[in-house]
Formats: sequence, structure tokens, C-alpha cells
Amino acid sequence: MTESTDKSRRLADWQERLDGPVAVDQLDAWNAELRNEVDQMKAVGLIDPEEAHDLRELADAAYSHHVEDALTRELNS
Repeated sequence: MTESTDKSRRLADWQERLDGPVAVDQLDAWNAELRNEVDQMKAVGLIDPEEAHDLRELADAAYSHHVEDALTRELNS
């Protein structure tokens, strides 16, 4: 597998996890898994520091969105 193919596959897998459903009680583990995968891709040279930063920001923004959603549902029930 070429580096470009590996990068594309791993980024697609990461994006699928980011966009997929996640249980409220698993949010912390889900965010940690996303961030860990970013660190691994950076460590092996598939992504540069700027890409890693951007992916971490996406993961953290999605985490915040899920938390806010859960709190809003809880307050409205």
C-alpha cells in the first residue's frame, strides 16, 4: 500500500468515526480515540503538524457539539 493510499484510507476511517453515532456515555473515550489516531498518523508521517492540529480541532468541536446536544435534550425533557 502506498503512503498516499494509506493516508487516504486512514483519514476516511477517521472521518467516518467522527461523523458516526456516538453514545453520550462514550464521548470522552470517542474523543480520545480520535485524537490518538491523529497522533499516530502524525507520528508515522502521514500528516503534518498543521493537519494534525486541524483534525484535533474537528474532533474537539464535534465533542463539544455532542455534549451541548445532550445537555439541551436533558434540559428539554
